[in-house]
Amino acid sequence: MQTETQTEAEAGRLAELTSYGILDTPPEPQFDRIVALARVLFDTPIATITLVDADRQWFKAKSGLDGDGGSREHSFCSHAMETDGVFVVPDASADPRFAENPHVTGGPRIRFYAGAKLRSANGQSLGAMCVISPDARHDFSDGDKKKLEILASIVGNEMELKKQAQQASDTLTERDEAAREAQYKIKNSLDYANLLAEVQSSDISTAKLAAFASAAWQQYTEAGGVLMSSIKSLRARMPAHEYKALLETMPGFAS
Repeated sequence: MQTETQTEAEAGRLAELTSYGILDTPPEPQFDRIVALARVLFDTPIATITLVDADRQWFKAKSGLDGDGGSREHSFCSHAMETDGVFVVPDASADPRFAENPHVTGGPRIRFYAGAKLRSANGQSLGAMCVISPDARHDFSDGDKKKLEILASIVGNEMELKKQAQQASDTLTERDEAAREAQYKIKNSLDYANLLAEVQSSDISTAKLAAFASAAWQQYTEAGGVLMSSIKSLRARMPAHEYKALLETMPGFAS
């Protein structure tokens, strides 16, 4: 049974994994190249980039293996994720922890396994970069372990770059939405201004006219605030001459 501290730690780990938005995404060449390289470097028929979710393991990339993952309960990578350094199983059939594992007794009949922990930028364990063989091996050296750790580090960097690119895209989307909202408010301001022009020439009480004026001013200040903030934010991002030219197109704007 997990303690409260362990439960909180796992919740934090899963939240970090979710923040990458990578689970159940299609194959991507930068990750596929890494598992292909791993097979060559370590002369194994199988290599995977495995992410460990709450109750399953999922392959972001795989080579020499079918399927998308499986139960976390039977996952070698779950052990690797929780181990400092590289987790190596020379012969799973002779290891009491794995001898009855369905991936050992059945396909892919794992004998040799080596996995290096995948870490987030915040140090959270997300899964493992692993190499697998149906033949037992007792020759996985310290040099091999170092190479596998380097590959795991490369995978972590690729995941971080992917996350940052998505965040940048989301930021641009938010800016587009803010611009559309400002445009809507400005249009409403103009509608109020046109209405005021009409009512000023009509027989209307001063109270109603004042109400129209108040509503129009509120719309103007809200839209104007968004507009002014957006324009001023360009000052640090545009060459001075371009920013000056922009202001010249907006007479009366206070720079």
